[in-house]
Amino acid sequence: MPGEPLKVLMIDDDPVDFRILERHLETVRAPGYWLRHVPDFETARHALGQGEFDAALVDYRMPGGASGLEFVNSMGGREASLPFVILTGMSDGDLDRQALLAGAYDYIDKMAMTRELVDRAIRFAVTSFRYERDLRAAVAAAQEQATINRRILSIVSHEMKSPLRSITGYAEHLMTQSVSAPTRDAAGKMRAASLVLEDFLNNLSEFVRLDEGAARLQTEPFELHQLIKETVDLFAPYAHHKGIMIAAAVDASARAIVTADRLRLRQVLINVVKNAVTYSDGGAIVVAAKVDGGAVEIKVSDAGVGMSAAKIAALMSSDAWEPHPSRTLDGGLGIGLSICRRLLRLMGGVLRLESAEGFGTTATIVVPVNMARAAA
Repeated sequence: MPGEPLKVLMIDDDPVDFRILERHLETVRAPGYWLRHVPDFETARHALGQGEFDAALVDYRMPGGASGLEFVNSMGGREASLPFVILTGMSDGDLDRQALLAGAYDYIDKMAMTRELVDRAIRFAVTSFRYERDLRAAVAAAQEQATINRRILSIVSHEMKSPLRSITGYAEHLMTQSVSAPTRDAAGKMRAASLVLEDFLNNLSEFVRLDEGAARLQTEPFELHQLIKETVDLFAPYAHHKGIMIAAAVDASARAIVTADRLRLRQVLINVVKNAVTYSDGGAIVVAAKVDGGAVEIKVSDAGVGMSAAKIAALMSSDAWEPHPSRTLDGGLGIGLSICRRLLRLMGGVLRLESAEGFGTTATIVVPVNMARAAA
């Protein structure tokens, strides 16, 4: 408690050294010290097991060759229940490094011992130990809260997917069964909005898996050009509503069956195309694809607002998600790009951005694939 004397255990086989220490510390002003002496490590372990000490001073070399450094390490070093300071009767320039490696907080040369030196070393050790203890507790609490938050995100994203898929299904039914053009148009917009929201929930789920290190690749053969077409078709209603023409430009080399993680590649492509549509207010978006040298290259080019080189550098410099209150759900929370880069790294791929303010953006996705055969 603040204001109470610091309780210090001295572990040393020489009682003379203990009396010298007492004389040095008995004149220290409040809160002062309460000292106890034990002559061997076995007695020290028992005394420390009572949990009443704030610090321990440990002789570097005890009778029979017993090592104070080994004792400190055996007690847990920096993870022990109190801080240790090494006492030595011989000056050794390498002792400070050895003491730190063993987990001690400081060392004192007995031949140069003064009241000020001992007082400073003990108080430094106690203060540092308490700071580190509080910091470890705060880190543990933050990690526990982060685990809880990830669990909540996982549950919410999972529970919302079923009703969203029902909405998508009803919208598709209206699109095929309704004879009213306005109804079909409204149903198309509803379907597009629900699919975008479902994609956002998929991003949340993937974010949790990546953060926990639980994401695993699931490769399968699929038709690359069909994946491109599905993505373009998904965003066509949203793009046309904004006056944007969106089209696929698939090279002959991409009209093949390739083997890769289709779902992860689709997720990356959806995020990139969604950004292109979101940050454009006209013009055209082209999704071009080709396969070259065992890798698929997909370029998504738009005529949107573009970005400065500094903005691109900031976006590509970190995988961290930093939400901003001014960003809207469909305008991008920043989670999409972070997930794209991490998923592509998982797949052995890369994402590149080329842009200029007012002149649109080109996002290039490169992912290694295994060629199966040409698509029928």
